[in-house]
Amino acid sequence: MRAIPLAAVAILLAIGGAPTSKAQQPAASRDSVARQLDSARGTPAGHNVPAIDRFTWGNLTVPAGTTVSGPIATARGSLDVRGKVVGDVFALGGDVVVHPGGEVTGSALALQGQVVVKGGRVGGEMRAVAPVGAVESEEPERQGAAAVRHALKITFAWLVIVLLVGLGVILFSGAQLEAVVQTLEHRFTTAFLVGIAAQVGAAPLLVLLCLALALTIVGILLIPFAVVAFILGVAGVVTLGALAAATVAGHALIHAGPNVRLRAVQSLVVGSVLLMLPWLANALLVNGTWSAMLVRIVAVAITWVAASAGLGAALLARGGVQRVRTSVAAAPAASEGWQTPTPIGGIVAARRPPAASTSPGDPAR
Repeated sequence: MRAIPLAAVAILLAIGGAPTSKAQQPAASRDSVARQLDSARGTPAGHNVPAIDRFTWGNLTVPAGTTVSGPIATARGSLDVRGKVVGDVFALGGDVVVHPGGEVTGSALALQGQVVVKGGRVGGEMRAVAPVGAVESEEPERQGAAAVRHALKITFAWLVIVLLVGLGVILFSGAQLEAVVQTLEHRFTTAFLVGIAAQVGAAPLLVLLCLALALTIVGILLIPFAVVAFILGVAGVVTLGALAAATVAGHALIHAGPNVRLRAVQSLVVGSVLLMLPWLANALLVNGTWSAMLVRIVAVAITWVAASAGLGAALLARGGVQRVRTSVAAAPAASEGWQTPTPIGGIVAARRPPAASTSPGDPAR
């Protein structure tokens, strides 16, 4: 008669879903787990950790071909997912392993363990948190729709940042930006080569600057300020060049209009969106392997070419100052009737004195 219960226990152990009952755990062990769970809930990764009553003890397996509702949680053991879990899964003191054919629609959290995906799928976030009191062991790893949403958020955040910075530059330094845009449009190849040379020579130039300052005691004290100023200057020139490249890209679709500033804003917005399209495709294909890598290479290449050409144009235009200086050149003096038709040596003739009125009785002068 005892063969039937023993066979049932053997089947449950083979499946892996027969954890030790919570009532059989020592009170001290439950208290320790409860404290660890309370500490984990205080972290961003453990805000949705269920109560200790929802945890089972020991290794736990979701069998293949089955669908269970979450959350599924185990303590002092690993959780093997071979079927489908609708919700979140948790493991304290063990690993969460998603095997081929296994699926977790929610998030997977391993406290004092690891989240391992062996051919399965996790729809939400995957987090592995270090022991209580230590820092988190690794960054959250995302897959599926969560990874796509995360990549799209980053892409749109960068687009918003570029547009805000660009609008500020148009508002306060529109003339300088227009000078760099004109330089890039008329001397693209030269600007691209100058941009590459600037990238190669930036670090040696900074080293030479520091060495030159190190020749004097006062210069040594100025090295930190010079480094900060150099970095800020490079960042400013690169930003101006990148915005100019986006504006040039927008000129392909935005034609000239009566309002120059409005056209500059429209060109910047359209050009920024065009340059962000490869990164948008990369965000949508983030779950792929080869496709995501190829799209990322294309996006990096387009961004690098645009930034390099813009950097070179900004250097050729001297940050836009060169065009401003040439545009405010003095206008030629207006010709008047009293000037000689052809001044000699470029000197305008002096005004002739007015003729004095004479009367018949006055002597001739």
